[in-house]
Amino acid sequence: MTIEELKAFFEEYSALSIKAVNKEAGLSNSYLSKILSGGRPLTQKTLDKLMPVLEKYGYKGKKNR
Repeated sequence: MTIEELKAFFEEYSALSIKAVNKEAGLSNSYLSKILSGGRPLTQKTLDKLMPVLEKYGYKGKKNR
């Protein structure tokens, strides 16, 4: 997943808040916002926390979109 794909996911699922995803993934309140704005890198460790949450809300990955 790239930052662009992550941004597109939140545009498509606009009812899903970044704050809610942060909380469910065990990230701090501003962590995901900093990634989306380019202030933090999107690491594998963060992806490992995010992907189960994003998949729960409908993210299917590039091939299935």
